[in-house]
Amino acid sequence: MKDISGHWAESAIKAGVAAGYVTGYSDQSFKPDASINRAEFITMLGRALPMKETTISLTFTGSKNIPAWATTYISQAEEAGIVSGYTDGTFKADKVLNRAEITTWMVRAAELKGDPQQSLSFSDKNSIPVWAVPYVATAVKEGLVSGVGQNRFAPQQVATRAEAAAFIAKLLKVTTN
Repeated sequence: MKDISGHWAESAIKAGVAAGYVTGYSDQSFKPDASINRAEFITMLGRALPMKETTISLTFTGSKNIPAWATTYISQAEEAGIVSGYTDGTFKADKVLNRAEITTWMVRAAELKGDPQQSLSFSDKNSIPVWAVPYVATAVKEGLVSGVGQNRFAPQQVATRAEAAAFIAKLLKVTTN
């Protein structure tokens, strides 16, 4: 990848490429600081983790809007309880992920139980959605994620492709121990 040299996530991206769960673009770029959407992340995650084959077809409203390259991974992740759709029945494959959402999916993928009693010490802990607090606490405790500096978690900050690669690299370490 021509655009990762010296990037903070260079080693995680290279590890992901070597393992086959991270891919770049046809111009040999990775675009590490670009946002990652729901379909892209689940595809990366599905390539990284062994998930059960599924025969379930997607039932989300607007499933025809989900890219063909992501449908199998999304089906597997849905069956595994990692992802779900929105209350309107859609999946919104092209919606960018924020740090609270990606952290929730990581904890579910690791088959860890969110701890509702766990407390957080981030200065912006009150901006973490209530549904995400147990997942964020568990992810921090297990070393899956950390803050973004200045003791902030930044739950609504859009996750980048580099963060996704780094998160999955950490997830693989947790799930293989």
